[in-house]
Amino acid sequence: MKRILALGMAMALTVSSLAGCGGSKPAETTKTEETKAAEPAKEEDTKAAGEEAQTEESAKEGGSIVFIATQLGDMSFNDNGWAGVQEIGSKYGYEVSVIETGMDSSKYENMFLDICDSDADYIIAQSGNGWGDIVFKYASEYPEKKFVVFDASTTAEVTSDNVVCVAYRANEGSYLVGYVCAAMSESGMIAAGANRDNPAINDFFTGFINGALACKEDIKVSLAYNSTPGDAAAMGEIATALYNSGVDVMFSVAGAAGLGIFQAAIEGDKLAVGVDSDQYLTYSNSESPELAQVIMTSMMKNIGDSLIVIFDEIDAGTIQWGTLQILGIAEGGVGLADNENYQKLVPEDVRKQVSEYEGKVKKGEIQVPSYYDFGDDSEFRELVNSVEP
Repeated sequence: MKRILALGMAMALTVSSLAGCGGSKPAETTKTEETKAAEPAKEEDTKAAGEEAQTEESAKEGGSIVFIATQLGDMSFNDNGWAGVQEIGSKYGYEVSVIETGMDSSKYENMFLDICDSDADYIIAQSGNGWGDIVFKYASEYPEKKFVVFDASTTAEVTSDNVVCVAYRANEGSYLVGYVCAAMSESGMIAAGANRDNPAINDFFTGFINGALACKEDIKVSLAYNSTPGDAAAMGEIATALYNSGVDVMFSVAGAAGLGIFQAAIEGDKLAVGVDSDQYLTYSNSESPELAQVIMTSMMKNIGDSLIVIFDEIDAGTIQWGTLQILGIAEGGVGLADNENYQKLVPEDVRKQVSEYEGKVKKGEIQVPSYYDFGDDSEFRELVNSVEP
């Protein structure tokens, strides 16, 4: 039976995980600690300190994590997760490594078995591109390993007691994106582009369309799937055609291929929305900072932060293996990037309205439709057809 568990800890914005959560203590706090250390230690304090040191030493002596990524350098999905894993390593003393698999899924199964046969204690993989199915297939054969699958379906069945899955209500974050895109569109035509036609992507699109309709009942929405998944040039051609057709705002749900959308937006003097992390910030600090100017906001899927919380639970001994944890706006799993570009490009009245809708979703006053609510895919296609130009 599927067991669903919502994370109780609200997570910080993804940008915090990308920047890292470390840093020295304020001088005042440090002084207090030094003064305290100078006092004669009580027996119970000494014992507690010894136990704490032993726990820290144990964490640093044992444990290694392998993070499986299709491609680093996407300034989005994979980079977000890897930043979180690196923070986990720094925080708890794990040895961390990343395996970049590329896009050829025919090689994934053998790659996974090689990783399982290594000395890795924890293996973290995304659910997409078939990785979730591979983990579920083999996890029970490696009971000494622990597996974390992130970006799973909200309907995923967790069948092994050494697996924990994390799902994100992408429809909720995309609902906010749809609203702001519709509000900012002067032509009344907006679009979204993705790498693949699958349920996870279509959950983004379902929320996006419904958010746009909540803003403007007559909004026109075009959806596009990349002919060559992961190819920024191919996605750029799609985006250019859409912008030329009258679309003036486009939502990227394409990871690294979103670069093509941002380039097309620059060339066409249009607007775009990023995904997974605050892509305005990531591109501002990249070799192509000019692309950041067209990214008015991003739908953040706080992957890195959610992985940190999972390992916080592991460290605390409160993790419940064999469960699915579902994170939406209320749990801090998804949200809209509120940065200087968002505040500069989006009028205050629109931002206030988006914030109001976000609050209603958080409180459950608005139930955002999901792709997984449809009886079958044909119902989703009916929604898509109803808003096509």
